[in-house]
Amino acid sequence: MHAFRMLLAALALCAGCSFAGAAGASSGTDFSDQWWKPDESGWGAAVHQQADVLFIELFVYGQDTFPTWYTGAAFLDTQSGRTRFTGDLYVSSGPWFGGAFFNPGAVSRRKVGTLQFDASDTDHATLTYTVDNVVVVKAIQRLAWRLEDFTGSYYGGLVYDQSGCVNASSNGHVEEFGPFQISQPGDNTFTLALQSNFGNCTITGNYSQLGHMGTVDASYACSYGINGTMTLYELERTSAGMTGRFVASNNACQVAGTLGGVER
Repeated sequence: MHAFRMLLAALALCAGCSFAGAAGASSGTDFSDQWWKPDESGWGAAVHQQADVLFIELFVYGQDTFPTWYTGAAFLDTQSGRTRFTGDLYVSSGPWFGGAFFNPGAVSRRKVGTLQFDASDTDHATLTYTVDNVVVVKAIQRLAWRLEDFTGSYYGGLVYDQSGCVNASSNGHVEEFGPFQISQPGDNTFTLALQSNFGNCTITGNYSQLGHMGTVDASYACSYGINGTMTLYELERTSAGMTGRFVASNNACQVAGTLGGVER
C-alpha cells in the first residue's frame, strides 16, 4: 500500500508535464491563453478567466477587410453538463488612440450577438459566435509561443483518489509529499526523479505544450517493483514552482489527482 502510494506520489510529482486531451476539461481548468485556429493564422481570441467567467476578445476582420474587435463576458453554463461558457457579444467604438487624453464618455457599445466557448479538453474548444445574424463556428486551440523549462529541484505534494484497486482496501483518498527533481534538456525529454523513505521512482517521457500548459505522456518505474503509465496535464510553471493534474494506471489501481511543488 505504501509502496504504491509513493509511486503515485512520484507520478503526480512528475507533474512537470501536462497532457492535452488526457482528461476532459473542468470548470477548474484555467482557460486563460491566446487561442487560434492553426490553419487560419491572422485572427484569434484572447481569453482571460476569473473564477467561472471568461472575458473573450475576438480580433477578426470585417466585410471591408479591416481589423474588427469584439468582446464579451461568457459565464459557465452549469446546466449544460459540459465545460461550456456563454454570453453576449459587443462591438465598441471610441476616441482615437493618439488623442491628448482618453474620454471614457465617448465610448459606445452595441450588442451584436452571442458568444459560446465549449471546451472539449484542456487545450481545445469550439468557439461559436454571432455578429448581426452571421453565425461563425471555429475549432480552436491554445497558441504556444515558447516552451517552458521545468528543470529544477522541488518540494511539494499531491492529492489524489485511487479506484478499481486489486486490493479494495487501497481505494480512496491519498495525500503525498516529498522532494523531487525534474530534468528537461533541450530535446524536451522529461525525467522526474522522486526520493522517499519507501524507495525511488523515475518517470520518463516527452514534453509537449499548447499555450502555457504542458503535457507529458510517460512511463515510470519504482525501486519497490511498481511500474506503469501516466499522463500529467494542465502543467503550469509559476514564479514559485509548478502545478498540474495527473492520471495514472498500473497493476494495482487507477489514479487521478492534482499536484504542486515549490522550487527549492
